[in-house]
Amino acid sequence: MGKSSKVFIALLIFSVAILTFIGSTTYRQIIQLGESSEMVARTLDLENEINTLFSQYTAMQSMAYETNLRKTPLAEGYLDNQKDSIANTFERLTELTSASPINQQNLQKVKVIQTELYDLLPKITYSPDNLSIKSSLVNDFSKRMNELRKVKMMMLNEEELLLKKHKETYESNAFLTPLMSLLLGIFALCIFLIAFWRLNNERKETQRTQNFLESILETSKNVISYFEPVRDQSGKIIDFNMAYHHKNIKDVLEKSTRPRDTELLSKAFPQHFENGVFEHFVTCIEKDENQNFEKQYDFGDKRFWYDTTTTKLNKGILITSRDTTAEKIALDNLSISKKLLEKRNLELMENRAFLGNILKSISNVVMHLKSVRDDKGAIIDFELLFVNDAINNVTGDIPVEIKHKKASEIFPTIFKNKVFENLVTCIEKGEQVDYETHFEKDGTTKWFQATARKLNDGVTVTTRDITEEKSKSERLQFLNDQLSVQNSIFKDAEGVADIGSYVWYLDTGEALISDNFYRILGHEPDSFKVTFKGYRDFVHPDDLEAYDRLGSETTEKGSSNVHSYRIIAKDGKVKHLSLNGRSTQRMGRPVSLGVVQDVTQNILAEQELRNKNEALERSNAELQSFNRVASHDLQEPMRKIQLFVSRISEAEQDRLSEKGKIYFEKVSKAANRMQTLIKYLLAYSRLNKTKDEFKKVSLNDIANEVLADLEERINETGVQINVNQLPRINAIPFQMDQLLNNLISNAIKYRSTSEPAKILIDCKKIPRNKIREDFDKKSKNYYKLSVTDNGIGFDNAHAEKIFGLFERLHQRDEYSGTGIGLAICKKIAENHDGYIGATSELGKGTTFRVYLPA
Repeated sequence: MGKSSKVFIALLIFSVAILTFIGSTTYRQIIQLGESSEMVARTLDLENEINTLFSQYTAMQSMAYETNLRKTPLAEGYLDNQKDSIANTFERLTELTSASPINQQNLQKVKVIQTELYDLLPKITYSPDNLSIKSSLVNDFSKRMNELRKVKMMMLNEEELLLKKHKETYESNAFLTPLMSLLLGIFALCIFLIAFWRLNNERKETQRTQNFLESILETSKNVISYFEPVRDQSGKIIDFNMAYHHKNIKDVLEKSTRPRDTELLSKAFPQHFENGVFEHFVTCIEKDENQNFEKQYDFGDKRFWYDTTTTKLNKGILITSRDTTAEKIALDNLSISKKLLEKRNLELMENRAFLGNILKSISNVVMHLKSVRDDKGAIIDFELLFVNDAINNVTGDIPVEIKHKKASEIFPTIFKNKVFENLVTCIEKGEQVDYETHFEKDGTTKWFQATARKLNDGVTVTTRDITEEKSKSERLQFLNDQLSVQNSIFKDAEGVADIGSYVWYLDTGEALISDNFYRILGHEPDSFKVTFKGYRDFVHPDDLEAYDRLGSETTEKGSSNVHSYRIIAKDGKVKHLSLNGRSTQRMGRPVSLGVVQDVTQNILAEQELRNKNEALERSNAELQSFNRVASHDLQEPMRKIQLFVSRISEAEQDRLSEKGKIYFEKVSKAANRMQTLIKYLLAYSRLNKTKDEFKKVSLNDIANEVLADLEERINETGVQINVNQLPRINAIPFQMDQLLNNLISNAIKYRSTSEPAKILIDCKKIPRNKIREDFDKKSKNYYKLSVTDNGIGFDNAHAEKIFGLFERLHQRDEYSGTGIGLAICKKIAENHDGYIGATSELGKGTTFRVYLPA
């Protein structure tokens, strides 16, 4: 074999190797082209399914809000049908995303959010027992929809990245196609049959793949286009040539009014150069970044929205547009519905605020109870099929643990508080029953407003905690009753105290006066309109100057030094009014509020009191003059009479007849009695109360001194005197001496003649509320000083009389005395803010009680 043969063989072998390499490469490229076509188809199917799924979510949300706006219940079976449709779409998405772990994870997120939407949807749909949607539920639902949209964008972006990755793989594999064609031409004679057979098979496969791709594109609702940039001399993109359009572009072209014979973007869709779409196209090519945006288009008198995604492909851009008009309209309607609902919620909140903001947002307890019947069909109990978590705050029970239990086990009081009867009535009559009930726990009673509605053979009960509302209602009723009583008392008090109230508006001079103010003026209530100038006609002419000064000072300074004036009432009587007012603001206006009091009687009483004081002063002056006379002028003649009687009796005793001796003895007794009387009168008149004379003294010591002074007389009469322990008190010493001296002397004088005479002196400390005697008790506690004897006593009817000046219960020839001693005791007790009283019975003795502050 020659050298050329070897070279040929080598070349042949080399050529065969090259053909083999090119053939294998071409085969892999065709296989990958088929896979890329399938990936494109899968991506388009996936986008359609994603859009379908999220359109179903949006339609479900829109339907829920629409039921509330129209106040119509959700169509029966609508929610179940939607769930079935969504489940089918979700199953197809699971299959389509099997090759994408990220989108599988995204689908799991969608599934979680979907479950939350199913829970929220029944709560925001319209039903007769749910007249409004809480804003928090609407917001929660909107948040879940926003989260779904975010997941949707993540899934679409992931698919776009996968599509771009396959495109790059396809382009790298397709790079060898021209080289393969050149080599096949060089070696056409050698491998024609093989290459023809191979290429023909691959061509058929490619044609099938392209047909498959076209069929997928035809079934897509998206508008797919391919634009190539048009540049100026500097290389700047100034327009786009619409190189390819999916047939769905016809739907868009029918909406627009673009020229049919142009392929330039600027002529076909000039809006793209105004709404920023052109800039998105340029950015996609120059920065090789995918663009996603939603734009509005006005075709004729209609408005459309398209969601567009652009991807750089070769020298141009691949554009996928999706008509989102229906979705946009649904979202807009949803937004409008949301605003209307928010407005209604706001109105509801304002109405609640108008009622006084007494009610607060509380969680309702919702439960469903199935009737339990006996053999005769009568309802004997209820089985709990459902209850929400709010029951825990009321009874402390956990819903899962009490489910399927008998109502009588959970709420044993339902047969006592008529709840059972209300539930039975609801089922048997098929009508809503509203009632109130209460529940006691840990000594606390909670009140609930309950509504029962029949459902199949059971009842759904919704309860609302009205404990605070009931408490506030009772408190409000109590305050209203109190206010009514206080108003009544105030009106009565005005009449009793001759008081009238007024409100004087300083800016206009108008005034409002109370009913009793009208009566003070001599008129019936509301019989005329009161103004500052009109009221001036009632003012006494001599007090008009003071009244005018009152008006000017109050208006300018807010207060006045004029606090009294006189008026002439309707009946012509002159009345003195005392005024007390203050200035303030009412409803943004300056006012003077105050009261007037008819003090006419007080004025007259003060005048009378002044007259009496003057008379008393004259009387005191006369009394002082009498004291001077009694202390000197009266006693001096008496002493001389006694002196001369004594001398005559001594010197002329033997010369006097028996009758003359008797007369002289009577004169002597009369003179002595007169001197004693003057002495006691002086003692009584000089008794007074001076704070400086009060000292801490021992009644024991004073009693001992008195007994020492009376020792001779006690011994003569044989009286037995017992003195118990006596306290130290704050008193005037010599007056306490007089008090005990007079009381003990009185007991000795009126001692018993039929039995041994006894006197007991005792003292006890008692609270003022235990004292039965009626006097002004200024001290919290008092000493009760008692002097008890077993003497002749007296008729208790004279118990008050004996303390008067010159009062005597016996004739002078029976018992000597002046009738002033007990009057002195009374004055001494009064000087010490105390009281003296006596209790006696004829023949059984007497007890004197002296109350002195402790």
